[in-house]
Amino acid sequence: MADVQFSQDFRALRHRVPLRRVPLCLACAGLVCAAAASSARAQAAPADASPAAAPAGGASGTDAVLPAVSVRAARGVSAGERAHFTLPASVSTIDGDTLEASHLDTLGQIAERLPNVYMTSYTQTTPIMTIRGLGVDADESDSTSIPVLVDGVPLFGLAVGQLFDLDQVQVLRGPQSLYAQNAFGGLVNMRSRDPGNTLAGSVTLDYASYSRVRGTVSGDVPLTDRTALRIAVGAEHGDGYTENTSLNRDNTAGWNSTFAHLKLLHRDDAGGVWRFGLFSTRSRGGNDYFASPDLAGRHQSNATDTGTNDVEYTLLSASYDRAFGNGTKLAVTLGASRMQWDYWLPTSLFGARNGYDMVTRQLSGDVKLSGKQGRLDWMIGLSDQLTRRDAPYLFDMGAAYLSSTAATLRGNSVATYGEVGWRIAPAWRIAAGMRVQYDRQTLDWRSTQGGMFDADGDGMPDTPFNSVSTVDGASVNHVAALPRLTLEFEPNAQHYGWITLARGYLSPGFNTYAISADMAGQPYGAANSNYIELGYRLRGADDTWELGATLFDAYMHDQQITSSLNGQTVTSNAPRSHTRGAELSGRWRPVRQFEFNAFVGLVDAKYDDYTAGGVDYSGRQFASTPRQSFGLGMTWRPDGHWDLGVNVVRQGATNLAPTSTIGNDPYVLVDAHATYRVRRYTIGVYGQNLANAHYYTRALSNGIVVAGNPRVVGVRVGMDF
Repeated sequence: MADVQFSQDFRALRHRVPLRRVPLCLACAGLVCAAAASSARAQAAPADASPAAAPAGGASGTDAVLPAVSVRAARGVSAGERAHFTLPASVSTIDGDTLEASHLDTLGQIAERLPNVYMTSYTQTTPIMTIRGLGVDADESDSTSIPVLVDGVPLFGLAVGQLFDLDQVQVLRGPQSLYAQNAFGGLVNMRSRDPGNTLAGSVTLDYASYSRVRGTVSGDVPLTDRTALRIAVGAEHGDGYTENTSLNRDNTAGWNSTFAHLKLLHRDDAGGVWRFGLFSTRSRGGNDYFASPDLAGRHQSNATDTGTNDVEYTLLSASYDRAFGNGTKLAVTLGASRMQWDYWLPTSLFGARNGYDMVTRQLSGDVKLSGKQGRLDWMIGLSDQLTRRDAPYLFDMGAAYLSSTAATLRGNSVATYGEVGWRIAPAWRIAAGMRVQYDRQTLDWRSTQGGMFDADGDGMPDTPFNSVSTVDGASVNHVAALPRLTLEFEPNAQHYGWITLARGYLSPGFNTYAISADMAGQPYGAANSNYIELGYRLRGADDTWELGATLFDAYMHDQQITSSLNGQTVTSNAPRSHTRGAELSGRWRPVRQFEFNAFVGLVDAKYDDYTAGGVDYSGRQFASTPRQSFGLGMTWRPDGHWDLGVNVVRQGATNLAPTSTIGNDPYVLVDAHATYRVRRYTIGVYGQNLANAHYYTRALSNGIVVAGNPRVVGVRVGMDF
C-alpha cells in the first residue's frame, strides 16, 4: 500500500535526523596515456615528487596564508621550478611541522582557521570542510563538491577524522579540473611523509584537556641505498567534550582510536621513484553530541544512552614518477580504499533506533605525462574511478513507525584532461586546459515503510499499514567538457598576477535515502558553474614582506541542494545561485626571528532562484557560510631551540546547516603554542580556543544543535632516536 497516508509527524521525525553518506567504492582502474617532449611547469610530478601533483601551469600554491603557518611549494612542482609565489590559484598550504606544533589533528580544525573555509560537523571524528559556501551537504548528498586526495588517491572526506604522519596539506579554492578527481568548489590535497635515507625515529606523547591522550611512534628504516621504509603507528583516547547529566558521565562522546602508516620508497636504475603506501585508522566512540542550544552551550546532554560513532578506513596507494632524458615526465598513481561507518544516534533523541552501518570501497587510477619545448609546455592525463556505496538506513519506533531503506550505488567516472602553455612574451604566459569527463551511476534500492496511521481523523493513529517498494537498475549518465584558460603576468621576481576562466561541474546522482520509489529512482541533475578568478601578489626584494589578493566569482546553474520534501531528505537543483568574494593575505618579517601573518576572507554566497517546500530562498546566504573571516598570527623563533606562535581568527555570523534557521553569532578562536627543543628532546604546550568561544557546528530542524569544541590546553613531549 504505497499510497497510504500515514502520520506526517512520523515521517518528519524520521527525516529530521542527520542523514550520513559515504562514497562507497568498489572497482578497478587502468590507465594509459601517450605523448612526447618535456615540461618544467607541468602538473605531473617530478621524479622525487608525490603522485598528488599540482596541475600544469601551477594550479596550486599559496594565495591565502594561515597565520603562523609555514608555506612551501606545491607537491609536483619543486621549489626550484615554481615557488608558491608564482602559482595561479588561491591555495593555503600547511606543512606537517605546523600541524604538529599547533595540534591541528582534523580537517575541521584546519578549516576553522583559513579564509573562506568553514567546518560543519555532527561528530568530532567526521568533520565536513566547506569552501566559499560549497560542500556543506557532503554527508547528505551522493555528490562531493570538495574531494579529498591522500597521496593522490581519492578518499571520502568524512573518513579523515584524524590527521597523522603528513608532510603537507593543501586547501585549493575554486573549481579544479586538472587533477585526478574533478572538484566543483575546491579540493583538499594531502601528502604523507616519505621515508628518510638514514635510520631514525621519534616518539611523542600528548596529554590535553578532557583526558585526551595521544601517543605516536615513527621511524625511517633504510633497506638499501635506494630503498627505505617508513613506519608510523599511534593511538588516542579522549573522553570527549560532553557532560551527560542523565547518565552522570563525561565520556559519552569520547573515542578510542588507533592509526598506522607504512610507506616504501624505491629509486630504480632509470631514475624513477616508486612509492607504496598504507594508511589505516580505527575509531570507536559514543555519539552524544546532540542537545538543545541551552545545554549545548554548556557542553551538556540529557540523552539516556550514548549512541555509536565508529569509523575505520584502509587506504592503499602505489605511484611511479620518472623524469626522462628529454625532460618528459611521467606520473602514475593507483589506489584503493575501504571505509566502514557505524553511526547510531542515542535512542532517546527521537525515541527510535536510528542509524546505519555502511561500507565504502573504491579503486582509482591516474596517469599523467608532461613536457616542455622552448616556449611551449604541456600536460595530458587520464583518470578512472569506480565506486560502490552500500547505504542502509533505519528509523525504528516499534509498532508506531518503521522506515528501513537499503541502497546500493555503483559509479564510474572516466576523464581525460590536459593543458598547453605558451610563453607569449618574457613576462606573459597563457595556458589553455580542458577536461572531458564521463560519469555513470546505477542504483538498486529497497524501502520498507510500516506503522500506524490515523484512519478516522481523531488525531490518534489506529490503523496499521505496511508497504515495500523497490528500484532496480536505475541509471544516469553524463558527459561534461570543462575548459580552463589562465593568463599569467610575471615582470620580475617581486610581482606576479593571473586571471583564470574555468568551467565547474558536479556530477548527477540519486537520492539513496528517499523513502518513495519515485523520489529514489529520479536522479537529480548535474551542477555547472562559470568561474573567474583574478589574483596578484607582490613582495619585497629581500622577501621580508608579501601581500596577496584574490577576487573570484562563480555563477552557478542547477546547484545541488539538500532539503526536506514531503518528509524525505533529498537533493534537488537550484536553478541559479552564485558565490563571489575575495581572499587577502599578508606576511611581514621585521627581523629574522619574528613573522606576522594576516588574512581576510569575504564571500557573498546566495541563491538567485531557489524555492523549496514552499519557501523562497532567493537572496539568502548559503548555510554555514560566514560572510567574513579575519585572521592574525605571529611566530617568534628567537634561536634554534624556541618556537612560539599565537593565532587569532574571527568567524562572522552564519546560519547553520542543514536548517538555515538556527545560527551562530560571530566568534573568535584564539590558539597558541610554545615549543622548546634541545638535542634529541622536545617539550611543548599548546592551547586551542583559549577564549572558550561558544558556537555550534550543526543544527537540526527540531532545534537540536551540535556544539563546537571548547577550550583545550595540552602538553607534548617527544624524543628522537
